[in-house]
Amino acid sequence: MSSTLDKGRDGLRERQKRDRRRRILNAARKLFDRRVSGPSMMQEVASRAGLAVGTLYNYFPTRDDLLLGIMKRESHRVTEVGTRILDSPPVNPIDGLLKIADVFVDAAVADGRRLWREALIAAMTKPETIGARLFELDSALIAQFQALITKLKSTGRLAAAVDPFHAATLIYAVCLTWGMAFLMSDAVDAQTMREGIRTGIALAVSGLLPHSNAASPRC
Repeated sequence: MSSTLDKGRDGLRERQKRDRRRRILNAARKLFDRRVSGPSMMQEVASRAGLAVGTLYNYFPTRDDLLLGIMKRESHRVTEVGTRILDSPPVNPIDGLLKIADVFVDAAVADGRRLWREALIAAMTKPETIGARLFELDSALIAQFQALITKLKSTGRLAAAVDPFHAATLIYAVCLTWGMAFLMSDAVDAQTMREGIRTGIALAVSGLLPHSNAASPRC
């Protein structure tokens, strides 16, 4: 009986921790949009999350930790969708890669420019810490492209000579290039970014197809 009660209490504590993290990150997400910074941000995040400031610092000691927490959560959502695509990929190689790329685009558009600009600035000013952590999250996207390319290669839908890792980094580079364009220029809207990524991936994949199946890139 005691063991069952202990497990129940442990389960309740974990649910409470997850709920607190969710409330903190939701509150922080809105404040990053408003470009709130400094100690006042931590106080306002705690207030909006319904927690004491000390409790907030137990979960996220700094503003950078809050930013990384948000980015990690968004990356996890993206990879969850990508995993479902990997479980049942489209027959056409371009369609499969585009479906994963669309998840990347949808996340960038949903979060808006401000959050990603904050992340980019933080990564550039602190490359050894924040930059390295953010690249770990990007690596998860590369890994999904690599897994899909490996699967397509094993079924003969991509050329046998294709190196899945290098092909995945090429596809990722297309996404990153247009993602950066979206962040750096308000003239690049979501549709322009999406079309640029689709065209770039189609061009890249046309060079990965077996020669007998090679065709003009689909845009």
